[in-house]
Amino acid sequence: MNIPNIDKSKLILINDENVVITDVALETKEIGYYHDAWNRFKKNRASVVAFVIICVLFFLVLVGPYMKVYNEPENSADKYKLGYLPPKIPLVEHLGIFNGEKSITKGKNFLLTLYNSQYGKDIILDGIPEELVDDDPENDILYADVYELKVKVDMYRYVDYIYSVLDENNSYDSVKKIFSKSEFEDALARNIIIDVLSVSEDGKTYTVRVDFFRYALDQDPEDTYFWFGTNIEGKDLFTLLWSGARISLIMALSVVIINSIIGLTLGAIAGYYGGVFDLIFDRFVEILGGIPFMAVLTLLIIRYGSAMWVIVTAFTLTGWIGSYSMSRMQFYRFKNREYILAAKTLGAKDSRIMFKHIFPNAIGYMVTSFALAIPSFVFTEASYSYLGIINYSNATSVGMLLEQGQQVMQNYPHTLVFPAVYISVLMIAFNLFGNGLRDAFNPSLRGTE
Repeated sequence: MNIPNIDKSKLILINDENVVITDVALETKEIGYYHDAWNRFKKNRASVVAFVIICVLFFLVLVGPYMKVYNEPENSADKYKLGYLPPKIPLVEHLGIFNGEKSITKGKNFLLTLYNSQYGKDIILDGIPEELVDDDPENDILYADVYELKVKVDMYRYVDYIYSVLDENNSYDSVKKIFSKSEFEDALARNIIIDVLSVSEDGKTYTVRVDFFRYALDQDPEDTYFWFGTNIEGKDLFTLLWSGARISLIMALSVVIINSIIGLTLGAIAGYYGGVFDLIFDRFVEILGGIPFMAVLTLLIIRYGSAMWVIVTAFTLTGWIGSYSMSRMQFYRFKNREYILAAKTLGAKDSRIMFKHIFPNAIGYMVTSFALAIPSFVFTEASYSYLGIINYSNATSVGMLLEQGQQVMQNYPHTLVFPAVYISVLMIAFNLFGNGLRDAFNPSLRGTE
């Protein structure tokens, strides 16, 4: 190769006195992987809203059962008298919704008696023709063929009326209460006695008619609020819903944590090392995954009952397989990348490579899977509770509330609507939240705006 001779006079130094070469300082701050993921997550408005909704649901699950506490009647018969009361919420009731009102169909004579009773004031809100309440005989002839009327009533006052002050000809035996002398004096102090029906000869027992709401709940019907209404047993549906949701979420978190630990550990080992262990263990997983979950759940319930630990065990016996397969695939995918080979060349240990280099790249898919596993468990557990396969002896789950509400949904839709809305909101919120986490933890998007 011939190199021509170049005149040195033609060579000019670039770094002359008139030219200054300096480094430009970086204008951006260096941030870590998780800080960068948080910045990207905040920009996803749908995921942020979903996260807020999840926080609200978790707050209600924690404190909801204690937000609306009332003195539940001791007598089971009195509990059922409060059954299927419609929702009634303070302040909201003035908007015309959740105000405790309901349309009922009753006999004309009964409604007229109720309307004209001194205790029936403001119970019937709409539905009685004005002609019927007049004393004109011609109107009686006009409505002679009408036996029943559909009217709108304040159900809280209506229930109080029919179990407290019905006329003697239409009274229920349960309206009458027999009090001892001390109970009678206490009832007088509580102002719950409407009238005294009879007194024993020795004056030690009294048969009385009582104000039902004051007797059962120690408060007036206009001061009584069941935010989500009541179920067939007269229990507050608001309290039952969040108590049942607490059971489902506690078990869901337990199942997800156990399945994640088992699946991630075994999947990381199998995917990273491969070889004979991977082949043998993969065949074992295929056999275990072929066992129907319904069979596992049914056998455990038949043998040990529907205790919480039994349900958790059933969901973890084969539930970790999905986590295992996903983590195995991710570790197998990244283990031969260039930066992994570079780390091995520099002498990095396998544990450091697995959790420092591979795990951050796979965490986006894993977090999404784990986030979706929680509503999946809640929905599955609710489905089996709805079908009656899971039946807790000392608790009411959301699935059981759905099953009870489905039976009476035409007449009492609130018993089904509120549990169904909770399940729907939980599923949608966790799906949006999981999608936001997946995008936030995607390493390929790191540093992007």
